Amino acid sequence: MDEIRIELRDEWRLENRKAFANIWSDMVFGVSLFILLYFNQSKVALLKFTGYKILSNISDTGKAFLIILMTDIFLGYHSESGWQTLLEVLVEHYGLQVDQAAITIFICLVPVIIDACVKLWLFKFLPRLSPRVANIFQEMKRH
Repeated sequence: MDEIRIELRDEWRLENRKAFANIWSDMVFGVSLFILLYFNQSKVALLKFTGYKILSNISDTGKAFLIILMTDIFLGYHSESGWQTLLEVLVEHYGLQVDQAAITIFICLVPVIIDACVKLWLFKFLPRLSPRVANIFQEMKRH
């Protein structure tokens, strides 16, 4: 019986060490990334400029398609299992127990809030930035 207890204790210690190592490695990564971005602002500006050029060269229809694709992937009908898997992996990564009720509440609230914010942006602020993309969404809303 003592052998089983010792084995369970060793497994628990190993899991705690892994979780602690994950926390520290994520903190070191975050600090390192911040330092790299802070001290290389000219390269970050170049990346932003490149991204802006790429996005500005996409047609309005292509931009509308990308917005629809991204919102459907992250907020659409099939995204619930993706959110659940992502949250379970994240919680287990830090050595915590998965609480299905908390995950369900999170999935019921957060994607809906994000969806409402995206729709507000699409129909209130997007027409100012790109009237043609807004016209595409207005056409879609009619169908």
